[in-house]
Amino acid sequence: MICPNCLKTVEDGTTFCPHCHAYMGGTTGESRSDFVFCEGCGARLSIHDRTCPKCGRPAPGILSVKSASSDLAAGRTASFPRLTPELIDTEASRPSSVSVAEVLNDTMSPAETSVLRAVDLEQQARKLASAPLQDDPYHSRRRPRKGLVVSLISLLVVGSVAAFIYFDPMHVMPGFYESFQNAAHEMFPSRQLPEDHDAATATPAKPKKEEAERDSQPLTDDQVFDKLTTIYQQILDYGSSDRFGSCVDAFNSAYLASSYADREEASASAYELRGSVQKTIDELNQLQAPENSVYTEDIEHMKQLAQWMYGRIDQICASWDVSLSYKDGELPSDHQDEILAPMRRAGSSDYDSYYENIEAWEPQRK
Repeated sequence: MICPNCLKTVEDGTTFCPHCHAYMGGTTGESRSDFVFCEGCGARLSIHDRTCPKCGRPAPGILSVKSASSDLAAGRTASFPRLTPELIDTEASRPSSVSVAEVLNDTMSPAETSVLRAVDLEQQARKLASAPLQDDPYHSRRRPRKGLVVSLISLLVVGSVAAFIYFDPMHVMPGFYESFQNAAHEMFPSRQLPEDHDAATATPAKPKKEEAERDSQPLTDDQVFDKLTTIYQQILDYGSSDRFGSCVDAFNSAYLASSYADREEASASAYELRGSVQKTIDELNQLQAPENSVYTEDIEHMKQLAQWMYGRIDQICASWDVSLSYKDGELPSDHQDEILAPMRRAGSSDYDSYYENIEAWEPQRK
């Protein structure tokens, strides 16, 4: 005969299949259609199943206290019991014969081994689809308004503060600005003026009346000598290798550069030096020496030295003006003669006159 569960050939009259342990039939010939459910996952089982096809748990009524000692020692408490004549006699009566179609229908149909039948699931789905939509008590469809209200209030507060500061209806902002500037001046006095101002201009401003009286008073000869000595040292510094020499090196290395940015950066030192020399000339022109001062000739010498120094750096700046007139895309090397023309026209007269008299005209106390 053939086992209805595993479809293997077994001896006639066998009660349990020796291969899959399925029940082969009884003597009563009764047909059994009771429902059996797995005690582990709740899946519906066939009356022929000895284990759940979903979770592998033994079917209800399969386990016996008379399990093999080797199974218990190995921890396999859900193993099949050892079949004994007493176990076979005490088991419930089973159908005498089961067709192959019935076995396949019970053991292989996914619908039959599910907790719910496929038909029941389809009916439930149709009911849900036809039912009217109800509001979810746990997930409201209303848009949250709390965030919108908070945003509007924040915008209103910020706008009100900005309008108060801008229109200043109580006229408190000028005093606030003045106190803030005074505090900043006390805390950071060196940051209140541009960096290119001299130390003399960094002193606190005096009333115009006192300043006018101070300017109207001529200096003494000692004060004039001190001024001339300071200016002479400045002129020496202008002609040094660190100042004038670096301007010449920067010009020679970059006046033909193709990048406009590189030329502009290299020319900054020459323009800065020319501005410093011009300030020295202005300071000499504003110097108020006493009448018939013993340093009148020295003052003229310092003015002349400053003019020669200005002519030396001015010719370099004039050539820089031509070089910087060519933007990116134009090659300055194609216009080298035009760039060097201002320096050729100026010649070396300022240079020669400066070095012929710089040492001899150093101010001496009289």
